[in-house]
Amino acid sequence: MRKLRKEIDNLPVVAEEIRKEKIVCSPTDTLYGLLGSALSEKVYRDIYRLKRRSHKKPLIVLFDSIERAEKLGVLFPKGTKEKLKSIFPERLTIVLPLNRNSPLGRVLKRENVAVRVPKDEFLLKLISETFPLFAPSANPEGEKPSESCSDCERYFDDRISLCLEGETLNLPSTLVSLLKGKPELLRDGAFPFERVKEVFSE
Repeated sequence: MRKLRKEIDNLPVVAEEIRKEKIVCSPTDTLYGLLGSALSEKVYRDIYRLKRRSHKKPLIVLFDSIERAEKLGVLFPKGTKEKLKSIFPERLTIVLPLNRNSPLGRVLKRENVAVRVPKDEFLLKLISETFPLFAPSANPEGEKPSESCSDCERYFDDRISLCLEGETLNLPSTLVSLLKGKPELLRDGAFPFERVKEVFSE
């Protein structure tokens, strides 16, 4: 497994791996994650295989902006976009409906998607130069999340060719559903749910 620092200078190397439909182990704004193109069915299958994860458990998709998410068929109920713009980028993931013709829907085989605009300059630039990214935690199902490239190497050995060294928060994002109109907490995490409720009550 090749190892590089998570630095802007190394972004072209990472972007090339993403374009080749490869998976990169990297710190995100929350945990170490498995980064790969969210528009690739191959990457989708490979991530589930690597994590030994049930397909009933959906994958979060990272975007560089709400506008990019909207262009790819993410639906924002009335007033939602403006409220989320006042929060993002942040360690907050929001479940939203998908347009029937969304390319994301064809990959995910779902009618909704968990969206995050990460609080991370490197990731935002990487996404802007490639694709929206899957970024589930870098560990097989049931194992402790990776905290370093050594952990990624131990879990995935030669099945991942590149890992980025860097710091993480070691906390997951807060996961909130808006599918029923008002915020519903699905997982507590790094962003306070009380703040979400405040924004959506304004």
